[in-house]
Amino acid sequence: MSSSSDSEAKVFFYLCAGVIFGVIGFFRGFGLRTKKKLIENIPTSTVRAAAMGLVEIKGTARKFRGTVRTPFSKAESVFYHYKVEEYRSSGKSGHWVTLKEFSTPEWFYLEDETGKILINPVNAELYLNADRKYQLGAFGSGKDPQVFEQGLTELGIDPHGFLNIDKQLRCTETYVVPGDPVYIMGTAVKNPLVELAATGSENLCVQKEGDTFFCISDESEKDLLASMAWQMCLFLYGGPILTVTCLFFLIEHYLKHSF
Repeated sequence: MSSSSDSEAKVFFYLCAGVIFGVIGFFRGFGLRTKKKLIENIPTSTVRAAAMGLVEIKGTARKFRGTVRTPFSKAESVFYHYKVEEYRSSGKSGHWVTLKEFSTPEWFYLEDETGKILINPVNAELYLNADRKYQLGAFGSGKDPQVFEQGLTELGIDPHGFLNIDKQLRCTETYVVPGDPVYIMGTAVKNPLVELAATGSENLCVQKEGDTFFCISDESEKDLLASMAWQMCLFLYGGPILTVTCLFFLIEHYLKHSF
């Protein structure tokens, strides 16, 4: 009897969660639609032609004051991001929990044939392809497990649990090295480091301002728009479908237990 009640409670919980996630997905789709239209409507500018305000620029990443070494692959980059997660079980199910996530705040240059402009990557939305993926534990060890373990230890994360058994961990590491193609959309503002860059476009830097859209991508504008388009359709149409389906089963479940 208790097992049956627990099962019904789980079904009710998952259906309610489905309704909520469907609604969230629908509004996320609208957000992607707004960003996609913004990218389509803002013309791509050269560095030299960039003016204060929202700009879209593509070029090549260059170091500003120096490079930063990625924690796992030890690549010399101008920007990197990583996310370490642990799989935690709860009864017969489980979920991934973020242990640590970090993006470098160091500025870098974006350069094209007309000049270079500083990029402040803080609070940027990242549309970057993963350069390295690592994994440990019951799901199997991925490529270079020793490299992953060493990186975890340097970050203060113990890769081992009870009886020195590997924890179930995974990590995605993404980075931009000097010479990589970069697409930027953000707000060009007066360069606060103007004494280090006193001429032309170097009087500006691109960064996040207020609620305006700011993204860094290693894809072309065409590929970025294509990626946004399928995600937008998934959320805009899949969200309502998920919500309506879960609501239908919730109502059916309620009626079945009420009469």
